[in-house]
Amino acid sequence: MELTERQKKIWKILESEIAKEPVAGLDHVERMTTWCDRIGKEVGADMEVLVSGALLHDIGVPINRKKHYEVGKDRAAEILKKTGFPEGKIGAAVHVGEAHSRYGGPDPQTLEAKVGQDADALEYIGAIGIIRAVVRGLTDGSFDGNVNRFPSFLRSVMEKVKGTFHTHQAEEIAQSRLEYMQGFLAKIEKELNFQE
Repeated sequence: MELTERQKKIWKILESEIAKEPVAGLDHVERMTTWCDRIGKEVGADMEVLVSGALLHDIGVPINRKKHYEVGKDRAAEILKKTGFPEGKIGAAVHVGEAHSRYGGPDPQTLEAKVGQDADALEYIGAIGIIRAVVRGLTDGSFDGNVNRFPSFLRSVMEKVKGTFHTHQAEEIAQSRLEYMQGFLAKIEKELNFQE
């Protein structure tokens, strides 16, 4: 994905503020933003708003992980202003970040925010989603590392996104990722029951 000069400035700021973040770090932001870029172009989104908002969607995580979608709004707006983002579009870009989470925040009200929420959810499922679920669970305390409890934990992750996609593009991608997770669950449950 190609970033504009302004978005490259945003990325530089992200490198200093979230580089050490284990769950919502630069790798996650890059993948989520790439999904926004791909899906957003297909649905006719304002790409300046969408990509810039996606880059900043987790900027609040180092401030308050549980309420990052809320506490990150002011910091995102500051960064957008600092990088010369058009004043009249700052609110729309900030809304992409505040509405991306399925754990809180407002419902997405714009096409760009809907794409952002879909893109973030794609990061929540599939093979990458399994890895991120473990890291996130161990980081925020929602998973204690006991493998016997992992199937239940993973089911709760999957339930959070099933049937919640706003774009058919994301829904199609999600189907194969959720199928992969179902297969993984079946395999881990067999292994936990000493079956092959």
